[in-house]
Amino acid sequence: APTPSTPVATPSAQPVRAPTFVAATWDAQVDELAGSLLPSAATERAVERLACRVQRTLRGLVPEAEVVGFASGALARGRAFGVAVPDVDIVVSCDPKALAARLTSDRGARQRMEGRQLQKTALRAFTDRLVGTGDFKFRRSAFGAEEPKVTLLAAAAVGGCGDAEAIPLDLAINCPTPLHNAALLTECSGFDRRARALILLVRRWARDRGICHAAKGHLSPYCWTLLTIFFLQAGDENGAQIIPPLEQFKASSRLAGGAGAEAGTAAAPAAEAAAAAASAKSVGELLRGFFAFYGERFDARAEAVSVRLGRRSPPGLALPLHVVLREDGSTVGVAPSIEDPFDAARNLAAGLSEHGLERLRAELARSAALLAEGAPLAALLEPR
Repeated sequence: APTPSTPVATPSAQPVRAPTFVAATWDAQVDELAGSLLPSAATERAVERLACRVQRTLRGLVPEAEVVGFASGALARGRAFGVAVPDVDIVVSCDPKALAARLTSDRGARQRMEGRQLQKTALRAFTDRLVGTGDFKFRRSAFGAEEPKVTLLAAAAVGGCGDAEAIPLDLAINCPTPLHNAALLTECSGFDRRARALILLVRRWARDRGICHAAKGHLSPYCWTLLTIFFLQAGDENGAQIIPPLEQFKASSRLAGGAGAEAGTAAAPAAEAAAAAASAKSVGELLRGFFAFYGERFDARAEAVSVRLGRRSPPGLALPLHVVLREDGSTVGVAPSIEDPFDAARNLAAGLSEHGLERLRAELARSAALLAEGAPLAALLEPR
């Protein structure tokens, strides 16, 4: 029988099947899939409408609430993994004191509601208010996560979509990760147009193979974004750097507390030189390179994934290692050290479980082996 830490596989009512392609060659199929994953103007409008609808509803409870929506990719409607790991984040921002005051009139209770407890209390109240409109359905909560959130299904009409399928979204309060992810995606696209496509392809692979659901002890989609960016910084066999270190990101470096690169500084020339060094590679070749790098060359025991530095190096002294243990106390191994670019003392892989680490290793090895054998893209993405 499986241990409590080992997830039990159950049949899905909405099984996921491997994608099929019109194109015949590897590069053409990769481009075809990437094109379907990139967020369109319609996606951005739908997410903006969702955020506005959530804000109108929640301001009846908390007038100070400000709501912003983020879309990491095209709306993943009608796919089981799209519901489990949505590409839409709705973030409510509100001063904690104002939030606590609106949620309870009991002064003692307000003083006890701090940090994650306040977030969870507010999420319950917000979920009740949204579900009560009839336009949203509750799917699951992740209150044990470092950043608590709730997954909801929004009626397609709320986002102005013409079909009947609901839109999955994650609702969070005062959560910086969606903003950080959006800033990195935008700036990476500015450095090299292939970057966003590669990030979305890797995230789609991780989703289809069932290894990006953080609530189940896997790496989060944000971690996969960082893994991909770091590969573009430091993973080329010939040392070409497609994406520069964080200090050359204009907006993201400011969010991290730096001065930020200014127009006309070394950021643009460095990006141009890096892109020129690897400009001949297609997105398909970069995808192969990603799996070769992490499946064969990257040493997770001795190296850190640091988008801040943008080069291969040991974990910084401030970054805590995450040693994964079995239930009997024996060691599974050291999880990858994935440094938060906006907090160098935070290891984003700290939630990786025994099962998650074993699956991560197995999936990276599987993908590297499949690609070495010349397997087609559909085989790589075969849902597990």
